[in-house]
Amino acid sequence: MSDAWIRALVALPFGLAIGSFMTVVVSRVPTGESVLRPRSRCTSCGTEIRNRDNVPVVSWVLLRGRCRSCGERISARYPLLERPAAIKTRHAPVAQRRPRLGPLRK
Repeated sequence: MSDAWIRALVALPFGLAIGSFMTVVVSRVPTGESVLRPRSRCTSCGTEIRNRDNVPVVSWVLLRGRCRSCGERISARYPLLERPAAIKTRHAPVAQRRPRLGPLRK
């Protein structure tokens, strides 16, 4: 595995976190809510999302798109917004070229 791909795999969780924050901003700012507090919660029952259930994309897939507490469906817009951010962030280290260490040629 090349160095670029290892950097890409390391960057992937950061991209998921950025995408997750973007979904919070998209859903809370229009309603005038804070993006920092309160913690994420189910839109149906209001139960606070546990840390283990708040892993971007992964938790949505493992919970089959449903709230652990009430079983209501969680919108697919969350993973659909998180995934592109993760992909873009993951590809950034791959696209980045290593700087040349020698003198610049004319």
